[in-house]
Amino acid sequence: MTEPDKSREDFDRRLTQARNRRADGGQTNRQTAFGQAFRLSSEMVAGVLVGGFIGWTLDKWLGTTPWLLLVFFFLGVAAGILNAVRAAREMNAGADET
Repeated sequence: MTEPDKSREDFDRRLTQARNRRADGGQTNRQTAFGQAFRLSSEMVAGVLVGGFIGWTLDKWLGTTPWLLLVFFFLGVAAGILNAVRAAREMNAGADET
């Protein structure tokens, strides 16, 4: 085999791989923008709701209204932000792989 034949075979192999990746739509590890936004917003809302519910429940049980509700609400906000940042980093790392 001559040298130009090897380079052509290598080119054909790489071209076939690129076409296969494109045929997959590149969606193997990627999400749509709407899906990403929904995930980030649900992370925030879930943290706030869980923190608020825990605070409200403890306030009713211990009779400390509204202090534990406020404390756990803000803890829920912080947890929601932390979860959203982690999810965004995960999505960004997944986008860099493709």
